[in-house]
Amino acid sequence: MPADLPTTLRHLAHHLHHLQTEIWENRYHAARTSQTGVRHTTTGPSSPTNDTQLTYLTETQTRLRELATNTSEDLHLLIPHNTQVGNYWAAWFYRHHTQLQDLTWYTDLTEELTDLEAELRHHIHPQDPNLHIEQRQSARSICARLANMGHRIQPATIRQWHKRGKITAVERADGTNGYLLSEVLEAI
Repeated sequence: MPADLPTTLRHLAHHLHHLQTEIWENRYHAARTSQTGVRHTTTGPSSPTNDTQLTYLTETQTRLRELATNTSEDLHLLIPHNTQVGNYWAAWFYRHHTQLQDLTWYTDLTEELTDLEAELRHHIHPQDPNLHIEQRQSARSICARLANMGHRIQPATIRQWHKRGKITAVERADGTNGYLLSEVLEAI
C-alpha cells in the first residue's frame, strides 16, 4: 500500500468539502423572482446556486460512489445504498484503505483516486498558465540536468508525475510542456 493513499484520501475529502461549502454557503443569492414567481426581465425563476459547480460536484460524487460500489462488491464490504454525499465516500475509502490492497485492481484504483484528487485540486485552485514560463524546461532537459546531479529519471516519469498531479506543467511557446526543476527534485 503506498504511504500516500491515506493522504490522498484526506485531500480528496478536503476538496469535496471545499466545493460543498462554496456551493452551499458562499454562492447562494436570492432567486430572481417576483411574488408571482416570474420577473418581466427573466423567463422564470433562477437557480439560487451556481449550477455549473453543483453539476461538477454531483458528477464527482457519482464517480466516487461508483468506485466505492465496485470496491465494496469485490471486497464484500457493506455499503449504504442511499448515501449521496461525496465526503462520505472519501471517508469510506479512508476507513477501508488497508483492505483496498486486497483488490486485484488496487493500482488502478489508487491511480484513479490520485487523478481525481489532482483534478479537484486544479478545479479549486487553477494554475496561472503564465506562471514561471521562463523557468520551465522540457522533460528531456530536466532529465539531462538531473543526470548531472546523479539522478536517473526518464522523461516519461516526469510526464506521469504531471498526470498524477505531483508536479505542474505549463505549455511553452514551442507547444511542449515545461516543468520546474525544483518541483521534480521535490517529487524525487
